[in-house]
Amino acid sequence: MIAPHLIFAHLLADYILQTNWLAERKGQFVVREIHSWDGLLLHGFMVWLVALAVLPAYINDLWPYLTLLAIVHTIQDGAKVIISNRFNIHPFYPYVLDQIGHLITIFIFQALVADLLVPAPSMTEISLMILGSSLVAVTRFYEVTWWANWMDMFSYFRQWWLWSYAERIVMFLLSAANLWLLAPLAVLPRIFAAQRRGEPIWQQKRGMLELLLGIAFSVILGFAL
Repeated sequence: MIAPHLIFAHLLADYILQTNWLAERKGQFVVREIHSWDGLLLHGFMVWLVALAVLPAYINDLWPYLTLLAIVHTIQDGAKVIISNRFNIHPFYPYVLDQIGHLITIFIFQALVADLLVPAPSMTEISLMILGSSLVAVTRFYEVTWWANWMDMFSYFRQWWLWSYAERIVMFLLSAANLWLLAPLAVLPRIFAAQRRGEPIWQQKRGMLELLLGIAFSVILGFAL
């Protein structure tokens, strides 16, 4: 099974290695203007490199398939830009469709290349990939999903990014250790810090919603593992 490897690679390429400049440049993609393709193609190249990097033992057999996977990823990202620009809908919807499309592609890819994985990845390797994916998910993925779709949340997340990263990682790890009932306590330091600054979380726009969804997301993800 290499789906965990590819999900980890996807999260690294989309949320860790992709800068704000690159994301903005991708959003300027226009099919008929070749000079606008640079951001999209650069991102696709990064997806390809990261996929190769997480599967070094299978490069000789999988590189053509990983190349195809990166091309499909790039086309999906381009389609998201086109849909976002053409239709008057909230950016959250094409964003979700894009991410679902990437995951479906990864699992189709897994089914196609399963017979080429000799020897199969060890459970230790798979577990490390799942852990890496989960840590990216509760930190950068969660944060970017918010402010990429609701830009008025950007300053909020910049203010609390270290606190929120730490609390969601702690909640995830506690839940993975079957201590999920204790997990929500991890948000108390940020609540008290915000109160001392005179900026209570519940008075900040979408502050409590973000806090509660962060708890739910981290706990569910940790508990699922």
